[in-house]
Amino acid sequence: MSDNTNKDNNNNNSNSNGNGAESSSGGKAKRVMAWIGLAIIGLWILATAAIAILPVPNKGRIFPLFMFGCIIFPIFLWIGMWIYGAVTGRKNVASFRTKEMEETLRQAEEIREKMEEKETGGKAADADNGK
Repeated sequence: MSDNTNKDNNNNNSNSNGNGAESSSGGKAKRVMAWIGLAIIGLWILATAAIAILPVPNKGRIFPLFMFGCIIFPIFLWIGMWIYGAVTGRKNVASFRTKEMEETLRQAEEIREKMEEKETGGKAADADNGK
């Protein structure tokens, strides 16, 4: 009986993209674009290292541009993801605060306030007992 349960779980997992949603061509396109972005960044970093190590003509001009690219490319990728999420209305890694995040922060603030009340209340009671 446990073998059937495991098969069912495996079948359910194979149809999802990790967050419970069904995988689609849109999800595959996002993954492909992510891998392309990572490949570009990785190759750019390798090229920067090669320029730094190897004797390249005009190294003094080229190397700072490549270093600048190592910083700018990831930023542009993040901005592109953010714009995509803003245009489509979908939340992604680059999205700013979500409703769930706001709720979590509100709950954390309530817990912090309760802990501070207990601390100050406990210190006041200790001070009264010590007098």
